[in-house]
Amino acid sequence: MKTKLIVILVLIYVSSFGQDRKEYFPVWTYHSKNSDIYGVSLGVLPKGILKDLTLTRTYGIRAEAPGLGLLYFMAPRSYITGGVEEKYIIEEVYGINLSGGGLRYIKVDGFSGAVGGQYLQKMNGIAVAFMGNSIEEHSGISIAFMQNEMHAGIGLSVALGNMANHYKGIQIGAINEITKMGVGMQIGLFNKSNDQRGIQLGLWNRNSKRSLPFINWQFKS
Repeated sequence: MKTKLIVILVLIYVSSFGQDRKEYFPVWTYHSKNSDIYGVSLGVLPKGILKDLTLTRTYGIRAEAPGLGLLYFMAPRSYITGGVEEKYIIEEVYGINLSGGGLRYIKVDGFSGAVGGQYLQKMNGIAVAFMGNSIEEHSGISIAFMQNEMHAGIGLSVALGNMANHYKGIQIGAINEITKMGVGMQIGLFNKSNDQRGIQLGLWNRNSKRSLPFINWQFKS
């Protein structure tokens, strides 16, 4: 009898918890708390700026007015902290994210684009920005005019400067750097990898084995 009572109470709790989430269609603001938006979500600033740490999910298009992302290069240091921090993911986008900056609070599955720069916790898909992409964990394609930086990435990274702690794939840019572990290829003027499994093509190439002009390689430690 006690077991049945406990099960019933748990089911009631879970049901009431699920009902706390609100659903909106076709247009709403992503500043709403505990919400699932189907269609278009709109806002002015990243949600976390307003101290709202509840989860908002957008299934469709999320559009943030250009703002903090235009100040991307004024940051005194790298945005990357060393990996995904789940507690900071308070927005999830399944579709298209038109970013005004992001400021680490967002996970995107699909496409994310920014006029200035954007900082995302997790990105699966294509990220495009004029100034730069800063992504803790990325699987897919990252393209920027100025820079791409990430803690861990898999895929293709194209910019004037590409930096990653861990990267599997191809970096293409004037300056490419992998600080910890890389697998794949670097193509640029200056390439550097502290622990590379692959090939470097560029004016000057450095890995943990040697430094060489034009072409360098390393396939084991």
